Amino acid sequence: MNKNNELTRSDIVIDRDMEIDCDIGQIVTAYVETWFDVDKKFGTNTADDDDVWLNLYAKFNVPEDTLRLEYVICKSDNHEYHDYTPTEAETQLIKTMMREKCEEVYCCTLEEFIAPDEVPGMEVSQ
Repeated sequence: MNKNNELTRSDIVIDRDMEIDCDIGQIVTAYVETWFDVDKKFGTNTADDDDVWLNLYAKFNVPEDTLRLEYVICKSDNHEYHDYTPTEAETQLIKTMMREKCEEVYCCTLEEFIAPDEVPGMEVSQ
């Protein structure tokens, strides 16, 4: 993270498995690997307990060009869901990285990814 506590490219990796929201078909969800101190970033306390971890998800509404982040604190007996509002720089970084990952893995743009009729073999997750 930079000095402003903002995520940088070296802090995250976008997972190759992306899913399309089945309700409206225009939101692409991706797991975001966290290579930074999640407790410092989100004000959580996961480092002291091996049975607690944090998962971060990016939800990119491609046509509306909006991004929402959600982190989930996973415990053995429950899951806590929290929204995180990224900074403008983080938003642009994650959108760019999701676009790059889609091109790399699926050989198409995110716009093509959410339009299953245009990309052979692509189906909307149900």
